[in-house]
Amino acid sequence: MNVLQNFQDDFTELVRVTYNTYWDLPVCPKKKFSTVLQTFLIEILKGRELTFDLTKEDLEQELSLLWLSYYKQYTSATSKPDTSLKNYILRRSLWDIRDWIKHHLNIVTVHNVDPEPTDRIGFKIDLMFLLEGTEMNLLKNLSPYERYLIFLKFKEEKSILQMSYILQKDRRVVKNHFDLIINKIKENHSNGISS
Repeated sequence: MNVLQNFQDDFTELVRVTYNTYWDLPVCPKKKFSTVLQTFLIEILKGRELTFDLTKEDLEQELSLLWLSYYKQYTSATSKPDTSLKNYILRRSLWDIRDWIKHHLNIVTVHNVDPEPTDRIGFKIDLMFLLEGTEMNLLKNLSPYERYLIFLKFKEEKSILQMSYILQKDRRVVKNHFDLIINKIKENHSNGISS
């Protein structure tokens, strides 16, 4: 079951409401859960400087990873929650989006010396890539956190220090985590070649 495609309208609504509320654009929530999300966001954004350059692509990436983890938690739970999969995902999304935005508003921003070109094409993640990885399944055994580290390092081109600011972890811990992930990927790749 592809949870990202089955609930695409709700996914799009969460992204739209979050993005528009963050940048103080017209919102007009269409669903009850999006009204609740807007209320959460207005409360945490009140009087705050927008230090996080939120893009729809970043938001879609984060929400996709969250939804995949919710789906795994829901389907692998020994005792099923007293709600449908859709309600479970939406309820968890409201709290986690709020916390994600709140976390990024508290990050010390590290600016590169050279500004990024404005004509850069935005990153658009392929949802099937998140579900299935590459043909060699290099990322198959990585957790959402591990995939996020790979994303920050290779897509966002962040240094270990910058990643530590984003993740609110000591740089040595982030370096250790990143090295372990690279070793895990190499091990998976060499096992894939030999089999």
